[in-house]
Amino acid sequence: MKEKKIDVQSLLEDGRDSNHPPVIESLNFFGRDQVTFVDRGWYMVMEFELSSSGKFAQAVDIAKQNPHFTELVDERGVSIYRTIYFKDQFPRFHDLFEIVGGWKNTRFYFKGTEIKLIELEIWYTSFRAYWGHRRSLNITDYCGQSKINAYPDFIGCYDRNIYLRWRDPLMTHYHQRSLMWYSFGKRSGNEFLIDKTAMHHYLKNLNQDFHPCPAYGHHIVDQVIHKLPNSLKPAEGKQWLFKEDFLRSSERQSMMFHHEIALSVLPDICPVSEKNYHKFLDAIFRAGV
Repeated sequence: MKEKKIDVQSLLEDGRDSNHPPVIESLNFFGRDQVTFVDRGWYMVMEFELSSSGKFAQAVDIAKQNPHFTELVDERGVSIYRTIYFKDQFPRFHDLFEIVGGWKNTRFYFKGTEIKLIELEIWYTSFRAYWGHRRSLNITDYCGQSKINAYPDFIGCYDRNIYLRWRDPLMTHYHQRSLMWYSFGKRSGNEFLIDKTAMHHYLKNLNQDFHPCPAYGHHIVDQVIHKLPNSLKPAEGKQWLFKEDFLRSSERQSMMFHHEIALSVLPDICPVSEKNYHKFLDAIFRAGV
């Protein structure tokens, strides 16, 4: 991907407010290399030019409703219409995108770096599917939020995640790109060691194209993985069993599963019951994520 940066001076004119600090704190006009950048968090920039489309005037009217709208003139003498969307405003991105998104000279920048339309559409299609009904986002909104439990349903993207919500261990193998958090790790004597590094790598590789999405929740991923236990000990608390003991438990004796097949698809360690599983995670996350 070509790493093209937005013009420094023009970003000074994007409309400063208390909720969204300026990209640039200071600028030495006699030495443009002396610039102090301020982290603004998540933001997306969309620019478009004069078009013969019958919807051009409508596009400009919509763009002007953006609180950070700027009309610029580039080195060619061509007017550039720029809008900036922070996470809380991003659902309104679609109002303008559906008009100018496919225009030849429309450009997109994620946190200052130019991205191609095809790169944007990979994750934006999913964002619209799950968040398109919203007209604004809270800073704390992210995919996987639970309205019931103290812990999230999952971390990552829909259908591309690490799952925390209860799922029958015998059914986990049906979800190829949605693994239970306790699937990451290995046995060590009488305990199961959780591999948190593997969790990070799994989500990073699986969702690489989705990381720019404002609802991805990068900080939530870090916080949740940090809160999860470093090990599980089946001998303590009667909340976990190694898979062979899980299959032998009285609750599973009536299940019509071939033992060897079931053993091959089960995680190495399994929660004893749904009730105990919720109790276990609630004790960890009751203070909030």
